[in-house]
Amino acid sequence: MGGVRIAEYHSPSNEDHEVGSDDSTQPPSHPWEPPCPISMPPPEPSRGPSPIREPPPNGDNIVPVVTPPNGDNIGPVVTPPNGDNIDATAPTMTASNIEQPKRKRGPAKCIAFEMLRKQGKVILKINDGETAPCCTNSSMFTARVTQIIKQHCDMSYARWNDVPQVQKDELIDRVRADFVLDWDRENHKLTVVKQLRKRFNAFHHQLHKKYESYGSHEEALASGCSLVDVNVWITLCQRWGSDEFKKMSRQNRENRKAQIINHTAGRKSFVRILEEKRAASADLVEFYKETHWSKKTGKFVTAATKASYKEMVEKLNGLEPEQRTNDVAACVFREVLGSRPGYARGLGEMIIPESTRQRDSQREKEYLALIEKHKQDADNYKKDAENYRKDADKYKTQLDAIRKEFFQNFHTPTESQQSRRETP
Repeated sequence: MGGVRIAEYHSPSNEDHEVGSDDSTQPPSHPWEPPCPISMPPPEPSRGPSPIREPPPNGDNIVPVVTPPNGDNIGPVVTPPNGDNIDATAPTMTASNIEQPKRKRGPAKCIAFEMLRKQGKVILKINDGETAPCCTNSSMFTARVTQIIKQHCDMSYARWNDVPQVQKDELIDRVRADFVLDWDRENHKLTVVKQLRKRFNAFHHQLHKKYESYGSHEEALASGCSLVDVNVWITLCQRWGSDEFKKMSRQNRENRKAQIINHTAGRKSFVRILEEKRAASADLVEFYKETHWSKKTGKFVTAATKASYKEMVEKLNGLEPEQRTNDVAACVFREVLGSRPGYARGLGEMIIPESTRQRDSQREKEYLALIEKHKQDADNYKKDAENYRKDADKYKTQLDAIRKEFFQNFHTPTESQQSRRETP
């Protein structure tokens, strides 16, 4: 993949206690998981023939005996006037006593995808710097990749990194056959690979929940799972029943409990919310509030998210109104949340973060531009000072001339004064 590092999907918040960052049994970031279609076996036909009902000899509505082929007698059958036979010995049960099956979501069949696929490959919109679709077909893309994983991927591997590259290439080709992708662009490649990895981990998590639903390890092995092959299920159960895995699972569970910042985006990805915010000319600070504000409770989901948003707003309020641009808000957003190598904090793993080299280069350009601006300001100040000095010299010369003329007129007597002095 051109040496590009793909960020791990399940990254615990406490990096110092990280045990299994690629453990596929951890809950996925999006709880919705469309299962693949499961073929149900047809019901088995009844092995014995139906009992033979003897016609009444006198045409009465009560048939005293029902004689099946084996000669056993079954209790009398009462025939009501409408002709339906009711067994008089059968116990009557009300509708409230009958246990109703629990209604739940059925298996997803990707019907919308199949209808759209008949017209050609499905079009996806993937922005530069992002590794996930931001269009309305993004949910269709997720459902189809999930279906490919469940039907064509060998789930006996513990992690996505353990899957052979040959199988990964086959899965990638299946995705490329259904969607319009520009394979010359690196972020399009990462979009497919990341989604396959996420769906692989999500399916592993679903299988692990099935394993934990049984009372014991032996019961899980004996009962099996209809979602995968028997040999795959046995392999997974052996791994999940080991002491090493249980220790890692406990540590990962504790790491997830240590998270202090949660989002409220739900099924919608961050890239789709960012696309909507761009259309509304909103900045990243408003995006942070949108993804961490609970409409149900009318407040932030945690105290940490509230403190972070408050700090962002205070930094923006300290600037002049004309300085509060989207770029400045993005800088404040990154400054408050901090950075982590290979991950854009507050934006999710589907946003490609700026590398340290790019960030340093950008800062260097900003510093050079600031230095050049200061030099220009200094030159302007120097020119202004020179003009002020020239004006001061000019005003001084004029003042000296006025002063000289004044003293000359004051000390030199006029003609009238001179004549008065000469008159006795």
